[in-house]
Amino acid sequence: MISCMDNKIKLSAALLVAGLILSGCGASGGSTGNTTPAEVNKDKGSLNKQSYIAEAGLTPRQRFSKALEKLENGEDGQALAELNAYLEAVPRSNSARNLVAQISTDSSQYFPAEHFKVNLTSGASLSTLAKKYLGSALKFYALAKYNNIANPSRVNIGQEIKIPLTQLARTQRDKDNALALETHSIDNEETALDLAMEEEAKEVEEAVDVVEDIVEETELPVDEPVLAEVIPVAPIETAESAFSDLQTLAENMDYAAAIEKLATLSSFGKLNKESRGLAIATYIGRAKEIAETDNILAATYFEKAGQLNLQEENAFSAFENFKMATDLDDQNDQAMEEMLVLQKEIADKYHREASSAFRRQELDLAIQKWDMVLKVNPDHSSAKLYRAQALELKEKLNKLNRN
Repeated sequence: MISCMDNKIKLSAALLVAGLILSGCGASGGSTGNTTPAEVNKDKGSLNKQSYIAEAGLTPRQRFSKALEKLENGEDGQALAELNAYLEAVPRSNSARNLVAQISTDSSQYFPAEHFKVNLTSGASLSTLAKKYLGSALKFYALAKYNNIANPSRVNIGQEIKIPLTQLARTQRDKDNALALETHSIDNEETALDLAMEEEAKEVEEAVDVVEDIVEETELPVDEPVLAEVIPVAPIETAESAFSDLQTLAENMDYAAAIEKLATLSSFGKLNKESRGLAIATYIGRAKEIAETDNILAATYFEKAGQLNLQEENAFSAFENFKMATDLDDQNDQAMEEMLVLQKEIADKYHREASSAFRRQELDLAIQKWDMVLKVNPDHSSAKLYRAQALELKEKLNKLNRN
């Protein structure tokens, strides 16, 4: 009896893994319908003659999200229709115009032919590669076309991806190579450094002993104190003093004054990594204080915090900042687009990690990762489906172990 149940559980696990593989571990949270993707002419980069109509009744936020979902699944014809409709509502959207250009332009014209290759690692996607090497996660679709990938969501760990050799990509590749070289040689350097530091410490100790002997044997003259006239000098604000004041104001939660001090610090060009944490806390603190009395300004402060968190590579925190901004001001299109791009990027990352964990039969970790997906995108259909099946499988295994 137990053997039969065990076989059924193994079959359930096999079917779930097969489902993950067949789905390509895509991160799309939309419908699983059978819409036929638009075909792209590889020579001309033109869409086929099938006509597409934007879905009726969508808000700008829903429409932009729908366009990203369609592009993620390779349905560029419908994505183009949604983007054109979105631009009618938000004509100044650079993000939407950039996506339209990716769909309409042949990849040979969009990117240089010269390239280098990287392998897709666990948790990575075309979006993360595009952000790292091309400057924007939104360029995932152009990168897919460049690699002749019809469905950007269906890529596999270890898959070789061509990265067009733009100036930014070249710079990032050089950083990667330098970091790899540094890591490779660090053990030898540490050994040499330890020996050098030991020798230097020995020399310093000997020099100190000599100086102490000389001081002990020498009688120093006693100088009479000289009284000088003290002339008061007006304090001049510097970047260092502004930073110190910002620290004090933030600690005392005086965010209104801290906002003014941030402006001073920015004028010195010193809003760097050291001060960004304080700046983020200041913007968020002030935004929460005025959210009920001035929602537009509060949304602006949340957006500023989001941009700084992006610089710090805190994607999840940035997503939450942009979401707060759009909740307070639904006309803040820039924050809305940033939020939706991050939503896709984060969901894509954790869905892949969850799928990998499930294949390793690490059910608790897989469920935890799918929880993260659903935290940023509660409508993510694949995450809901596979998380439920993983929970069911976990319960069956627990019952088997109890018996």
